[in-house]
Amino acid sequence: MGIQFVAMASSPLLPAVLASEPFSVSVVLFSQPACEFCEEARVHYLLPLIASGRSHVFVGEVRLDGRRIVTGAGSDSMSEADFARRHDVRFAPTLLFLGARGGELAPRIVGLSRDYFGAYLDARLATALLAADPAHPDATTASPPRASARTVP
Repeated sequence: MGIQFVAMASSPLLPAVLASEPFSVSVVLFSQPACEFCEEARVHYLLPLIASGRSHVFVGEVRLDGRRIVTGAGSDSMSEADFARRHDVRFAPTLLFLGARGGELAPRIVGLSRDYFGAYLDARLATALLAADPAHPDATTASPPRASARTVP
C-alpha cells in the first residue's frame, strides 16, 4: 500500500491522495505555518507541477508539527509530525520524492534557492521517475545545474 494523506486543511490546493500505484512518485512538501519559502514552493513550483498533469506523479503536503493522520507504506498510521520524524525531516521547506513503498527515490531538497529550485525540482523528479519506472517518458538522467565559476580580473 502506498502513502495516504488526509485532506490538507492548511493547503487546500494540494491533493490529499498520494502515490499508491506501482511506478509512481510522491513529491511531499514538508512545511510549517507562516513559512514564506514553503508558500513559494507550493505556489510557484508544486501547483504548476500538479497542473502539468504528469502521469504517475502525485503531490502532497505534511506539516512538521501536524497532528493529522498519515498512513505510510505498510499501512502504518502516524501523525504528520511522526511521519516527518520517521523520514528525518527537520527543516521547512523540504521536498521528498517517495516511491509507492515509501522509500526515497531521489535526493531530497532542503530549503529553497530561488535561482535553481525549479531546475533542482525537475532533475530530482526525473531521477525519481527513472528509479520508479525506467520506461516513464519523463524519466531522464538529468543532473542539477552547476553554478558557473566567476572569473575575477
